[in-house]
Amino acid sequence: MGERIGDGVNVVAVFDPALRPVKFKWKGRVYPVKEVTYSWTSRLGSAGVTHFSVTDGASLYELAYNQATMRWSLEEVEL
Repeated sequence: MGERIGDGVNVVAVFDPALRPVKFKWKGRVYPVKEVTYSWTSRLGSAGVTHFSVTDGASLYELAYNQATMRWSLEEVEL
């Protein structure tokens, strides 16, 4: 299990054919998404949240997209 983060992040994503993160910026550094290893959905109140387990080739990250607020967050990091 990794370190819980919960920070808001900027994400570049595409619809290919579904939503897929391509890179994200956290603490001033840009991390390329080399692979989406898993994705799932959950609920936060009435909002749907799509989670992505992604890797930059060195570490594993959990990104979450809140469909109601249209905001991304970095939920967890496993170095």
